[in-house]
This record gives sequence, structure tokens and C-alpha cells, in this order.
Amino acid sequence: MEAEKTLLDHLLLHPQGASISDIAIASGHTRATVAKYLERMKAQGKVEYRDVGKSKLWTSSQSHKKILVAEDDAPIRRLISVILGKENYGIIEAADGEEALEKVSEEMPDLILLDVMMPKMNGYEVCDRLKKNALTRKIPIIMLTAKREMTDKVHGVKAGADDYMTKPFEPAELRVRVKAFLDKEVKERHPITNLPRIPYALPLLQKGHGEMYLLSLQNLDQYKRLYGHAKTNEAVRLIAQIIVHCAERISAKGVVVHDEGNNFLLSLQKDSAEAAIKEIQEEFDSTLLFLYEKHYESLDLKRKLVFVGEESARQEKYLLLDLSVRKLQKEDVATMAALTRALQGGR
Repeated sequence: MEAEKTLLDHLLLHPQGASISDIAIASGHTRATVAKYLERMKAQGKVEYRDVGKSKLWTSSQSHKKILVAEDDAPIRRLISVILGKENYGIIEAADGEEALEKVSEEMPDLILLDVMMPKMNGYEVCDRLKKNALTRKIPIIMLTAKREMTDKVHGVKAGADDYMTKPFEPAELRVRVKAFLDKEVKERHPITNLPRIPYALPLLQKGHGEMYLLSLQNLDQYKRLYGHAKTNEAVRLIAQIIVHCAERISAKGVVVHDEGNNFLLSLQKDSAEAAIKEIQEEFDSTLLFLYEKHYESLDLKRKLVFVGEESARQEKYLLLDLSVRKLQKEDVATMAALTRALQGGR
């Protein structure tokens, strides 16, 4: 129906979520009409929501690429949103460098359009920070500038920028550049954590001379039933950050990759591997209370359960998230490499 399409189009342009009031204003429908359609679309699996205080933020369940537009000039942000919005991308906006870093942490975009001259933190510094972080270094960054000097391009390259566009730019050129990067990156990175996927990191892992570990995130389906899709993705990102930060802090040459089954494959230096794994497990355990903040009083950490419901007779119980750890042998890695080659058709 046309009304449903209008609502979905609005949500696709606001991947961070929109309230019923925002959707009503944008679509021209009453709040009651919007609420009715959203509830029906939720039952069909087309939309979902998360609670924020006393209100709900609705998001689309459809998969779409998210693009962060970090630009202090509001008319240019709007222009880029219009140009790329026609391609069904979800547009996230930031007006300064600090906000850009916050949006990347919250949303994990698939691509960033980053203005050079911004308040609070310039684009070069933002780019440099993102490229030094294992969770964000693979996000393609296209720098935007009003300058044409070669020195600006050199600065961008040194900071780690993947491409450069001079303002004003042609809409068609912007669309082509963005599509080229998104088509290239989509298979190489995990869509939630932005970590390399196992098939694309195995050659790097096999060259390492350290120890290999497989960390598996357990009971994620039960967490999703309890908190929904969006919050589950947030939990996975947070756990990935714990793993990466501990691995990099303790094992300088550590490598972390992520597969579709929510397993993390780690290559760690031999002399620091045990310490890194121990810290990851301790950090994970201490984070559980935060992940279950709405039900922390109902947690049973010994039995690894959370109880939901007011009356004990009617309470539901869910298994808590858990992180299992297994040390891999060389033959395990060889088997994984052979399986990967088979899945890729022998390439």
C-alpha cells in the first residue's frame, strides 16, 4: 500500500530511528494512522522499534547501506542526502568532527563522506582516528573539500582516506564513487561489527606465528527475543569492541575477524595470548549487567539465567549471553581454509 511505502521510505532515510510524531509530520498522516500502520507492519516483520525513555524509535527491518555525511554546512548535507537518498541508502548526519566519531560508534556506517574543514575536530583527525581503530579502519572514507591543492590530497592520503572529491561535485559522480566502494566492501566486512570476515582474513591469519582462538557468542537468539534486533546488534558491537581492544592492548600484533555465526577468530602472540583471553573473559563477564540493565535485578549469574515477569509462576527464563573459548590447532585452521576455498568455488 502507498501509505506503508511512504512510512518505509522515511525509515530507510533515518536508520537511527524515528518517532511516530516525526513520521506523521513527514508523511502527512495523523499519529493514530501512523501508529496503526506501524503495528501492522511490525507483525509482518517489516519494521521494529526500541524503547527510548517513554517513547519508541521505529526503524526499518529492511537491509540497507548506511552512509554517514559529516559536513558542517547544512545545505550541503541536505543536498547529499537528496542525491544518495534516491539510491535507497540510509543517511546519517553529523555537523562536526566530534559528532562524526559519535555517530560512527553508534551506527557503524558502511561508508563515510567526510568534510575536511569542520569545527571541534577536522576531517583529517577524524579519518586518522577511525583508520587506527580495528573496528572502523575498513570503513571507506571519501574526503570532501572546497580546495583543489595537491597538499590537501596528500594530507588525506596520510590520514588514511580512501578517496577524495572536490566541492562542488556532480551528483552522478558522487553516486558512482559511493556505489563502487559499497559494492567492493560488502563481502569483506561483517555488517554489524565492521570486522573482516573469515574468508578474507584467513591468508593473514595463516601467515601469523602466534596462537589461534575461536570465541563463540552463545544464546544470542534468546537475547534477541528479549530485546529485539537493534539492541542485539548493539550488544554484538560492544562485545566485538571488548575483544578487539583487549587483543590489541595486550597482544600488539593481534588479529580479530568475525563470521556470520557470531564467532570471533583471534590470532594472538604466544607470550601474551593467555593474558589477552583472560582479560577478554573478565571484561565480558563484567559487561553482562550493562547488557541486561532492564532486568539486572532478575539475573541469576550462577545458573546463567535471567527471569522476566512479575509473578514467579508466570516468569519466563532466558539463557544469558555467554562467550565460549577454544584454542585452535594448526589442523583446525587448515580445515577452515579448505572449507573457505570450497565455499568460494575453489578460488
